[in-house]
Amino acid sequence: MEPTPVLSTRSLCNEFSEQAFENKEFRKNQLQKIVYHPSRNIHKDFSSQLTIRAIDCVCCSYAVKKHPKYPNKFKKTSSVVYDDRVLSFKEDVVNIWTISGRLIIPYKCWNKELFKYIKGQTDLKYENGNWFLLCCVEIPDEEKIQPKGCIGVDLGVKNIAVSSDKDIYSGEKTENKRKQYSEHRRRLQKRGTRSAKRRIKTTGRKESRFRKDVNHQISKKLVGKAKGTNCALVLEELKGINNRVTVRKSQRNERMSWSFYQLRSFIEYKAKEAGVQVLLVPAPYTSQTCSKCGHCEKKNRKNQSTFICLSCGFATSADYNASVNIKTLGEQSISLLLGTFSASKQAHAL
Repeated sequence: MEPTPVLSTRSLCNEFSEQAFENKEFRKNQLQKIVYHPSRNIHKDFSSQLTIRAIDCVCCSYAVKKHPKYPNKFKKTSSVVYDDRVLSFKEDVVNIWTISGRLIIPYKCWNKELFKYIKGQTDLKYENGNWFLLCCVEIPDEEKIQPKGCIGVDLGVKNIAVSSDKDIYSGEKTENKRKQYSEHRRRLQKRGTRSAKRRIKTTGRKESRFRKDVNHQISKKLVGKAKGTNCALVLEELKGINNRVTVRKSQRNERMSWSFYQLRSFIEYKAKEAGVQVLLVPAPYTSQTCSKCGHCEKKNRKNQSTFICLSCGFATSADYNASVNIKTLGEQSISLLLGTFSASKQAHAL
C-alpha cells in the first residue's frame, strides 16, 4: 500500500491544526465552520468526507490539552481515521476512498467472523513497516450462568495467580524478563545517545507486550475453568494497595511493575463474554487467616510462601490458603445475594 494518502491527510491535518490554534477553537462543529469551505475550495482532491474526518482528528488531538502552547503536529506515520462512507470490507479486499480514487487492496484478517460485530470507525496505522486496519467490534455478552460454586483467585507477585483449585501461575518467568529488560535499560541510560534513548522506548514496549500476553493467557485459563465448572470467579479488591502496603527498597521495582489491575480487567471482560460472574471481596487478612479454623494472626504467615496456623497447626502454601479464604468470602456473598432475592420474591408474592 502506498503511503501517499497518509502524507496528504497529514498535511491537511497540520493545516487545520494551525488554524485551530490560531482561532483557539478546538470544538469540532465550530472548527468545521471555520475551515471546511475554504479547504474545499483550495483542496479539491479531498472529498467532503475525508475533510470532515481530518477535522475530527485535529479536534481529538487537542482533547487532552486544555491550554496548548503550540499547535499539534501530525507525523508522517500518524494514523488515519475512516468511517463506513470511506472504507468498506469485502470478502478478501478492503475498499478505501482516497484522493487518488477508490483503492481495492487485499488484506489478511485473523478472525473474519468478528466482522459482523464491527461498530464505529476504522483506523489505518503504520507500524514497523506494515499497515494495519484497527477495527472496533462490539460482541454481545452471553447470558450469565447461575454459579454452582466459587473459585477463589489470589493475585500476587511471586505467583501471579493461585486458585482455590490449586492451579498455580508462577511469576518467575515474568520476573526474569523484568530483570533482563531493567538491566538492558540501565546500560542504555548510561550510554545516553539518541539511539540508546530510542532503544529504551522499544524495550519498554516489548516488556509491556510480554506482560500483556502473560495476563491474557492466565485470564483465559481462569475464565475457561470457571465456565467449564459453572463457578463464579472471586477476586480481591486491590484498589489502592500500593498506597496501603510498603516494601523494601530492593523490592520496589518488582512491586511497582505488578500489573494486577490489567489482569483483573482481562478476567472481567473475558468473564462477561463467557457469562461467568466475577465477585470482588475485601482483601485485608485473607493471607493471615487460617482457612481451616479461622484463626487470624500475622505470625501465621511465616514468610512469603509458607502458612502455618499457630492455633490448629494447619500448614500449606500461603497463596493457596489465601485463595481458599477468598473463595469462602465469595460463597458468603452469593448466599447473601440469593437470600435477599428469595426474601424479596416472597414479599412480592404476599
